[in-house]
Amino acid sequence: MTSRFDEGVAHLHRYVAVHGTSSPRQRDVIDGFPIGRWVNTRRTDYRRGVLPAERIAQLESEFPDWRWKTNARTSFAAGLTHLRRYAAAHGTGNARRHDVIDGFPIGTWVASRRAEYRAGQMPPEHVRQIEAEFPDWQWTLRTRAPFHVGLDHLHSYAAAHGTSSPPRHATIDGFPIGAWVAKRRTEYRRHRLSSDRITQIETEFPDWQWN
Repeated sequence: MTSRFDEGVAHLHRYVAVHGTSSPRQRDVIDGFPIGRWVNTRRTDYRRGVLPAERIAQLESEFPDWRWKTNARTSFAAGLTHLRRYAAAHGTGNARRHDVIDGFPIGTWVASRRAEYRAGQMPPEHVRQIEAEFPDWQWTLRTRAPFHVGLDHLHSYAAAHGTSSPPRHATIDGFPIGAWVAKRRTEYRRHRLSSDRITQIETEFPDWQWN
């Protein structure tokens, strides 16, 4: 019979596969399992000296990034490290929602920082550090939104349907992706679509067709 500890380890592996870290937030759940509370309980057991040595060794060996003590500062630092790698690879600190770098969900991390900033909950030193390290950083993406929101939804559509050629009436998450694709093709035929956007679409969607 699987123990509660082994069940937690199995769910933590699933969490890592999705989120790229073994440090979930307190409220996080994976497949219905309260993984955030489970991890917090293991850390509490460790601090109290009641976690068996073999379990300590198992957690440390199976999860290389495991931390017995974590806080917002270490979490921010980890995200910043991955954003540096992303910027080095892509030339921008403005990762899109679905982007991942070295298994880390950098797009989700960036979106979370922007939400934190808009809510007035981001420490001033974090604001300064991001702006200093990433000169092109944008706290809002209004000027880029229409095209890049469309790209994000096309990724979602392709993941769900296996194609980047939706019918005209198709929608995804309430977004009119079929109409968006048709408009890009029209812009292309009329020579109104910039070369960098043409390249981006063709690169990100190998099955893309302009006709």
